[in-house]
Amino acid sequence: MYTKEITLQEAQPGTRYHLVGDIANGYRNGEPVTSHEEVTRKITRITETHVICECGRRFIINSNLHIYA
Repeated sequence: MYTKEITLQEAQPGTRYHLVGDIANGYRNGEPVTSHEEVTRKITRITETHVICECGRRFIINSNLHIYA
């Protein structure tokens, strides 16, 4: 279904994509906690550092982020 990988610049807020990458999960002992996730969700916002989904997940923009349309 979602087979074509697209760049971050091609991704449009309000559209559903398959996202694979690291998400910010808060802090533990003063250090940021991240986990690797794979979900299909609508992107609500793209900032300089994160891709934010409708569910509230904040994918970190780094080399591990892959977006499929």
